[in-house]
Amino acid sequence: MKYLPESNLHPVEEAEATEDVAQIFADVKRTMQIPFVPNMMRTLAVSPAAVTGAWGLYGSFLRQTTLPRALMAMILFTVAESRDCEYCAAQNEFACRVLGVDDETLSALVKDLDNVSPERIQAIIAFALKVSSDPLGVAAEDYERLRELGITDEEVVDIAVNAAMATFFDILADALKVEVESEVAQGLGR
Repeated sequence: MKYLPESNLHPVEEAEATEDVAQIFADVKRTMQIPFVPNMMRTLAVSPAAVTGAWGLYGSFLRQTTLPRALMAMILFTVAESRDCEYCAAQNEFACRVLGVDDETLSALVKDLDNVSPERIQAIIAFALKVSSDPLGVAAEDYERLRELGITDEEVVDIAVNAAMATFFDILADALKVEVESEVAQGLGR
C-alpha cells in the first residue's frame, strides 16, 4: 500500500522507518507475536510521536495485563463491532480465531450476548461494552456483578482499560481510514 486513498496518508513501510520507529515496529511484531506490522501502527508512524505514544500505552498494557489474550481479543472485537469499525473488527476477529475462539462464540458476542457462555465472559463483555458506549452509566451494580463472578478489582480495571483502548483505536482507524491488511483479509477468507 503506497497511500490510503481516502485520507491520502502514506503509511510508513518497515524498510523506510527511522531507527526509533523501526524499534517500535520490531517490538509490535515481537509483543503481538505476528510476522507483519499492522497497518494501524504503520499509519500512526506517519507521526513518530503518535506511534510512540499509542504503542507505549498499548504495548505496556499488553505485556502486563492480568487478562488472557483471547479475552482481550473478544473485548476488542465486540467493541469494534458495536462501533462499526471495519478495521478493528477484522483485526480482532482474526486475533480471536488465531487464539481459538470458535465461530459460535464470535457470532454470539455481537448478535446474542445473553447466550455467551460461561456467564463470566458474558458479564465481562457486557461491562466492556458499557464502558465503551456509556461510561457515565457504569454503576455500582455493574461492579458488583463482576465481583460476584469472582472477577478481581485488578481485572475490572484491566477490562475497563481494554475497552477504552478499543474505543481509542476504533476512532483512530476510522478517522485515519486505515485499511485491513491483506494477511488479515486472507486469514478471514475475504
